[in-house]
Formats: sequence, C-alpha cells, structure tokens
Amino acid sequence: MSLHGLWIGLIRRVLFIWVRTRVPEDDREILVSLGDGPVCFVLERQGLTESAVLDQVCLRAERDPPSRGIQVPGLRESSATVFLRRPGRRPPDLSRLDRIVRAVGNGQPDDIRIVPVTVFWGRSPEKSGSALKLLLSDDWAIGGTLRKLFMIIVHGRDVMVQVSAPISVRELVAEGLPPERTVRKLARVLRVHFRRQRMSAIGPDLSHRRTMVSQILQSRSVQAAIEREMQVNGLSRTDAMEKARAYAYEIAADFSYPFVRFMERVLARLWDRLYEGVAIGHIDRIKPRAEEGEIVYVPCHRSHIDYLLLSYVVFRHGLMCPHIAAGINLNLPMIGPFLRRGGAFFMRRSFRDNALYAAVFNQYLSLNLTKGVPIEYFVEGGRSRTGRLLPAKPGMLSMTVRSFLKRPTRPLTFVPVYFGYERLLEGESYISELSGEPKKRETLLGLLKSLRALRSRFGKVYVNFGEPIILSDMLDQEAPGWREQDRGSEERPSWVQPLVRKLGDRILTGINAAAAVNPVNLVATAMLTTPRQSMLETELVRLLDLHLAILRGAPYSPLVTVCDMNGRQILDYAEQFGLLKRASHKLGDIVYIEQRNAALVSYFRNNVAHLFTLPSLIACCFFDSVTMEEARIQALLERVYPYVQGELFIRWDMDDLPAAVRRILEVMVDRGLLIRDPDTGVLRRAPVTTGEAVRLSVIARSGLQALERYYVTVALLLKHGPGVLTQKKLEELCQLMAQRISMLYRFNAPEFFDRSLFRAFIARLRSYGVITVDEQGYIGYEDALVRADADARAMLGERLRHDILQAVYL
Repeated sequence: MSLHGLWIGLIRRVLFIWVRTRVPEDDREILVSLGDGPVCFVLERQGLTESAVLDQVCLRAERDPPSRGIQVPGLRESSATVFLRRPGRRPPDLSRLDRIVRAVGNGQPDDIRIVPVTVFWGRSPEKSGSALKLLLSDDWAIGGTLRKLFMIIVHGRDVMVQVSAPISVRELVAEGLPPERTVRKLARVLRVHFRRQRMSAIGPDLSHRRTMVSQILQSRSVQAAIEREMQVNGLSRTDAMEKARAYAYEIAADFSYPFVRFMERVLARLWDRLYEGVAIGHIDRIKPRAEEGEIVYVPCHRSHIDYLLLSYVVFRHGLMCPHIAAGINLNLPMIGPFLRRGGAFFMRRSFRDNALYAAVFNQYLSLNLTKGVPIEYFVEGGRSRTGRLLPAKPGMLSMTVRSFLKRPTRPLTFVPVYFGYERLLEGESYISELSGEPKKRETLLGLLKSLRALRSRFGKVYVNFGEPIILSDMLDQEAPGWREQDRGSEERPSWVQPLVRKLGDRILTGINAAAAVNPVNLVATAMLTTPRQSMLETELVRLLDLHLAILRGAPYSPLVTVCDMNGRQILDYAEQFGLLKRASHKLGDIVYIEQRNAALVSYFRNNVAHLFTLPSLIACCFFDSVTMEEARIQALLERVYPYVQGELFIRWDMDDLPAAVRRILEVMVDRGLLIRDPDTGVLRRAPVTTGEAVRLSVIARSGLQALERYYVTVALLLKHGPGVLTQKKLEELCQLMAQRISMLYRFNAPEFFDRSLFRAFIARLRSYGVITVDEQGYIGYEDALVRADADARAMLGERLRHDILQAVYL
C-alpha cells in the first residue's frame, strides 16, 4: 500500500471513532454489484475526510478501499479516486481520468467503471444569516478546514453516502472521440450529475422567509391584484400591501433543517411505538426524477399521519423534504408554527372570491416550484372517510400546471403515492361522520386526546410510490402547441381545464395502481361478503388463498405489492391483531368480525376494492347462468365496466380490458371455479354442491356495491319516468333507497349510501349520453337507459334484483 493509502487508513480509524455513515439500500446494492473488475470512484469535492469515508463504505461492502489504488495490466494508480472540485479556484486535476481513458483505449485493461459518490455531512436546504448554521450544515459551498471540523463534530453521526450507477469507460471510448475530448465530456457529465444529486438531496438555496415574502409582493401578478384591491375596496396602497403581506405570512412555510433533523429522530421512535414496521415500495423510481427536475408528490389522503409519514420516508432515503400544502384548519396554536418549520404551508379551503389571496398563493407556489422545492398536496382535497379515493379537486393541480406553463425550464413530475394502514387513528370519527354526525373541527384539545391512541396496536404501514407522471409529456399529448403559447399572458388557455381533469384521474389511477395489499385488506374483503360477517375457519383460509391466487396469477399492476403470507398465516395474524374473533364448535370453529367493527372494517376493504372489481364482475355473470361463452362475458363487461371504472379509478382502458378479463378467467379455471369445455371453449361454473361454487359466489359479492348502485339509480329513473326528477332529487332518492336496502338486507355500511358516489355515477350517465338534463333541470332518457337496465339485470342474481326492486317499488 502507498504512503497515501496508509495516511487515509490512519485518518479513517480515528474518524470512525465518532463518525457513522448511512448508505441507502439501493446504493449499497450498486457497490456489491460492481464485482472484482477495476473501478475508479469520483468524489465531487476533494478532502481527506471524504476519502476516508469512501474507504470505510467500500470496506463494509467487502470491497478493496480506493486508497489501495488500481493495479491491473496496463495501468498502475496509487489511488482509485478522482476529485472534480478542489478548494479555492484551482482547476480539477483530471490527469488520472486521462490515463484511465488512454489505457482503456489501448485495450489494457478491457474496461474500467467510473462510479460517482457523494458524501453529505448533514443535509441543509436553507440559507440564513446565522454563522453557526453555515458552519454546521452541508450546502453548496466548499468550506475550509475549520468548517469541516465543525461539520464532523456536529453531523458526524449523520453522514449519508450516495453511490450512483457506474459509467463504462469502454463505452465512452467506443464513441471514437480523442482521449482529451472524452475526458472533458466525462467530467462535464459528472458535474451535471453531482449538481442534480445535490439538488435532490439538500434542495436548492432557499431564501429567508422574509425575502420570499418580499419577492411575492413585488411580482407583477400580485402587484396587479393589489391595484384591483385598491379600486374595488377603496383601500390605500399601504393598506392593500399590508393585506397582501398578511396573506403571504399566513401561507408561507418557515422551513428549518435543525427542526427536520430533530423530527426525524422523534418520528423514528414514534413509528417504532405505533407501528410494527414501515414498508416502502418503489422509491427507487423517484430519485432520478428528483435529480432532473421538480417533484410534486400527490398521495392519497387516509389520515393526518400521511403528512409526517411521507416527509419522513423521503428524507430517510436521501431526498429533500417536500413543502406540504395543509388546510388552514391545521394552523392551530402551538401546532401551526411547528408544522411550518417542517415545511407545511397553509391554504384556505376556498379563495375563489378573494382575488388578492389567490394571486399571493399562486405566486408563492410558483416561486417554490421555480426554485426546485419539492411540493406535496392531496388532490382529493380532504381525507377519505370511506377508504375509496375521492374525485380529484382541480385547484392545486390547475395552479401547478399554469405555473409550469409560465416557466417550463426544468421537467415537472407528479409522483402518486399510496398509503396503506392496518388501523387508523381517526377510524371511529370517520364512521360517526358517515353515519350523519357533523364533522368535528381540529382543535389542540382534540389532538391531545388523540395521543391516548398511542397505547393501541396499529400493525404495519405501507408507503408505495406509483409511476411518475411527467407533465411535459402529457402536455405534448393533450395540447401539442403548448410550447408556443404566450408565457407572459395571465389568461388561462381553454385546454387547461380538461387537461387538469385528465391529470387528476391519471394521478388517482396511478395511486390505485401502486396499492399495498395487507392482511387486514384481505380479511375484510372476504368477511364482508357474508350477511353476518362470519365464516368457517377452514373456508376463510381457502378463500384467502383464492384472493392471493388472483392477485398473483393475474396481477393488477407491476407496482401492486401483496403481503408474503398464505391464507392460514393471514387468519392467525388477523386473530392476534384483534380483527377476528373465534367461536368454538364441534363441527369446526367459526371466525367472525364483531358487529360494532364491521362498518370500520369496510374502510380497509374499500382501499383495495378496485383490485377485485373485475374478478367480481366476471363471477357475477354466473349468478343466474350455468354456462356462458367468453365472448358474451366480454360483451357484458364492456357495457358495465366504464361506469365502475370511473368510480374506482381502475387502470385498464377499454382496449386493455379483454386481455385483463382473459387473465382472470384463466386463474378461475386453474382454481376450479370455472370449467372450460375443451371442444367449444364455453365456460361452466363449478357444480353448486362444491366449495368452488361457494367461493365463486363470494368473489361475485366482493364487488357488488358498485353494480347495486348502478341498478338502484336506473331502477329509480325507470320508476319515475323521464322529465320528473331533477339531478338533486335523484341523488337524494338514491341515497335514501340505498340506506333502506342496507338496513333491510345488508350490514350497515355507510359508504354504500354515500351520496357523492351516486352524484358521480349520475354524472357518468350524462357524459355517456344515457340521460339528458333539460333547461329546467329535469332528467330525460331514451332506449339507452333501458339497455343499461338489461345489462345490470344480466349480471345481478335474481335474489339481489328482487331485494332492490322490492325496496324501490314498495
């Protein structure tokens, strides 16, 4: 080993008495995958401590440390490290890269891989006037020896090392450029890479909050809004300016990196106490996007825990904490300032009639996006009380799209995020609200009372990242001429509103396509198909195995994750979790869900209802039919599916539907639920005396609610006739009728008679031309509604049709 290697080794031994490093799992796998071939590591900044950290990381990955150099035929180097930046204004020393390129060009060695590595001593996304913070935080500047010493002392226990994918020198040489040009190109690529990586990990240089407010007030759009406020309300310029300033401070976050570091440790302990683990899926898809441009996280909204959980997950995986759009109702005394320091910015529920507030908020959002600050907001607008995704609210999406259109300098990516819980802090309040009780306002006292729930067991929580949606790609598809529009204009192009609607649906579909299926989801799906929420233990195990077979044999999406248990293990888990109770019996134990918990359990069934809707619709075709041709099944589903797809944000479009149906049919045939005639291909349901027939019936009932709402709406329209009901009256009648059916024939599931679901279904009937609304607001229809009624009859069993018609006509 060279003298340099011995010196680095000595520094490493002393340094790591105090220092602790963290390497993301994906990056650790890159190190392991490098194998035994020659490798040269590239560090962004020159420093002995960075070299020592790199040596330690390699040793832990069971690799030779870079300080031992490169010793291969044709090349001898005392160190396997190159630095792109040196202290002061000295140019980088790229001579080692030059020798490597020339050696590979001469064929000895055959190839050397260049591996970029970044070392973060803490991650600070802020600038401030505090000298102490500048000393204690890693940022965009190269510091001196004293500053590095302070960083080691303060941040030595929080050193993050990011290892990027290797670059093949042989592939670069194969391009045929002269060696010196190849070296310059490689250095340029590495500089861009490090700049993007630093942006994604520590964020951009953020101005002080007061400076940002000043920038907002001086912007052209806010100045124009101030002028209008003066004219409309007769205010002086000073008063109008102060009003705008007050709005800006009401909105703006007050991000603090020390607070985020503190909360990271607090939340790590909270999750350990509250949950039995946090499972994270597909976050590797996000890191490249974060390095290339702006990120907008758009998760589903299940719980107030969502805010904390997503920030914690992305920060722990080396990404910048997002700034989160929170409702003004959360700006509570004592709590609001803490949330602001964690990145929350507050917005009023509605500001359509307040032009000045709208201008300030728009400019605040635009300024953050322009600076590269990641943003998070919930497109549903509020927390779902039923477990289903709510239709997207257009407000924040529209503002984001318009902000990008004004300054499309860097790519903007929407990232759908799915949260999956096994128990909710707010579960009881959700059921109360769905049962008709008024929503309780968030208060400090209410928050303190909720802390008692920390003594309960909440199982495991799941965070899955969906397929990123690149806004520019969607704009190219939906509005090809968007790049040529006048970016200085305040007018909204006519195509923005329909594009925002499509974007909202695509985000929600992307969230569902990244679902995490946990044991509670599966038990809820199976048990709630029975009238008394009870089942033989052995039959529940078989049914759970069947659901798993469908999920694994006909995957809904490559991003859906399924718990790695079998039916017996899931049942045992649910029983230990307190979800299932057991009643002993000589003929076999019965497991059941207590009646008081059934409505709450339906929340977790609804989280994954979209995964089992298509299997359920297929099974429904055999309610009253012993045999059916596949072509007939496909034809029925093509007519019913569009209405169900819109309600549950199912991913398959009409072109993809036939293939999805065939995959599910094959699983049903493999499991014996259906029998295919080898000569004709006709499908026959299993004999009624078999367990397979029972399980086919259970699968059918698991997704019946959407079909029943369909039939209730159509039956009410046919009963009253055209030109009699307004849409508002029809919504009211549908809700009341669903309540009656639920009370007479089902367990009391509040989401079954959720008025918003009927409202959305009626809107889809209008969009497909099945019904019309005249100038007086009355609903009319023709033969298309009668055909819709016939389709529903073909898929609902006689008993179910009888129950619904009895409730409607009696």
